[in-house]
Amino acid sequence: MSLVLDTPKSGPCTREAAFDKALIPEATNTYQPLPNKVLLDIIYRIAEDHGLILGNEQLGLDFKGQRFFGVNDIVGKDFFGGTVGLQIGYCNSYNGTMSTRFCIGGKVFVSNRAFHAYTDGKTGISGVAVRSHWQYQGDQHEGLIVRIKAAFEQIEDFRDAQERFYEGLLNRKLSDDRAYGTIVRAAQAGVINKTKVLTLANEWNRQAEEPKAGDDFEWHPEFHGRNAFSLFNAFTQVEKDRFEKNPVASNMSTIDLSGFFCEEFRLN
Repeated sequence: MSLVLDTPKSGPCTREAAFDKALIPEATNTYQPLPNKVLLDIIYRIAEDHGLILGNEQLGLDFKGQRFFGVNDIVGKDFFGGTVGLQIGYCNSYNGTMSTRFCIGGKVFVSNRAFHAYTDGKTGISGVAVRSHWQYQGDQHEGLIVRIKAAFEQIEDFRDAQERFYEGLLNRKLSDDRAYGTIVRAAQAGVINKTKVLTLANEWNRQAEEPKAGDDFEWHPEFHGRNAFSLFNAFTQVEKDRFEKNPVASNMSTIDLSGFFCEEFRLN
């Protein structure tokens, strides 16, 4: 599992560092910072109230401790034959650069890059909660608490929706020409960088067969099938390299990718 951080100077941190009170700015009538400890306490308390266990916690800071990020697995909620799990992500800031955010997402265990929150305006399912710091006093975090509770209450609906998404991808058999066409359309839609078209086509091709002696690339038998699930994971596999250089852009592309695949293969 990879924790996405925003700058090259970002790094993992302990709870002690994340909860340092010296980092918290003074509140004003219009700006109400939410302490990182309060955010994490809220999340863990609500998860416990819903009978959920959060594991594999990873925390990070950037901008000299002014921005906070974290991820946790939701233990025991794996699905799709154990190849996909549920995960939460959250972030907070003390410098006004971003709102407090919480989301529930799915991740493919092999590639570790397919983490995206799910929201559906038609069904009302939403795994996302946002709280702006720019508000008047008296909020007491109630709005954020209500939205996080609502997200956790919809976990089973969320998991069902995710499973339908991956099942839909798995059941879409693809020829090479169809896969190549999808890659080009993804580039045209801005989901991937146009310079990655050939790289993705090559990734799709080489995942079709087990590597021979002397081959030097990461191969996954789970992506062996010639279907939209394999193509989706070819995209996320290629994103691994981009993540090292520009994690924010890479993370946004992965989120955009899910929506693109829903439309491309009519999975809504």
